[in-house]
Amino acid sequence: MMSNIIGKMGDHSTDFARAFGDSLKSFLHGKGLSYTDAANLLGMGRKGVSRLSTYCHDSPRGTRATPSAELLYAICSGLEFEFEYGGCKISALTLRVNGSKGPTAHPYQLPLPFDRQFNLTDDKGTVSVSVKRPAGRVEVSISLKAAS
Repeated sequence: MMSNIIGKMGDHSTDFARAFGDSLKSFLHGKGLSYTDAANLLGMGRKGVSRLSTYCHDSPRGTRATPSAELLYAICSGLEFEFEYGGCKISALTLRVNGSKGPTAHPYQLPLPFDRQFNLTDDKGTVSVSVKRPAGRVEVSISLKAAS
């Protein structure tokens, strides 16, 4: 799913990298963790220290590294890190690989108010339902034509 998020960002990958890095830096500071502490918790070793730092600081050219989907998931799950980007909350739960076991969300009943007469047993009213499943979400369109 993360590759889909990054793929949809297009030119916004630098914005994502900056949002991720700034959030990670604030998170670590708020938890009192150094890059060394975080790298050790994630099992990344010494190389992990500089790797984490590259996400939190600009390079000499003023750019930020974008994490791979695997590393992003490891950081979110290993440190219980989460952040928001583009109105989406990114966490271990939202990045969970399809088919993996984990907490499931309770179904949500969406209210669909319709205050006109509607009868499905005759041909006067019409219902049209379409379902699209773009990567990472489900889009449902319902069209109701009221009986005259």
